[in-house]
Amino acid sequence: MVTSLDSLIFIKQVIDIFTALLSPIIAISVAYIAYQQWKLNVAKEKRDLKSDRLKIYQSTQRLLRGIDNTHKVDLKVYEDFQESVALADFYFDEGVVDWLHNVDMEVSCWLNNLEIIDAQEYELKESALAFCGPQIKKSIDALQDYHCQLLSVFKEHLQ
Repeated sequence: MVTSLDSLIFIKQVIDIFTALLSPIIAISVAYIAYQQWKLNVAKEKRDLKSDRLKIYQSTQRLLRGIDNTHKVDLKVYEDFQESVALADFYFDEGVVDWLHNVDMEVSCWLNNLEIIDAQEYELKESALAFCGPQIKKSIDALQDYHCQLLSVFKEHLQ
């Protein structure tokens, strides 16, 4: 009978030892999983930030490429660009945001001059064209210059 009791005591001691060892192992495992989850979240936030910045870049590129190719502003593309400019305040520093606002201002000038020409009566269209035509050309030239600057403005923010 003594041997049976001794073996039960031994088994209880072994179980107590394993139980004591299991608690720190579980705690370390949980801490490791939490650390890995934190690292994944940080990496996801970085990817999301880059993705959002890339969308703003692509919107700007689409607008400037269209203007460069056709010398006209596609209003749908311009609307997308304006939404991107509004979001840029949250994703870029002041230099990029100011540059985007300058692009927006130049497109607005182009559109305003075109509206001035279109709003004139037939007799006055020629004088409006003479007045606004050089300003329209100046705006297109400035927008083509912005197209050339595009990658250098965004490059460090997209890496």
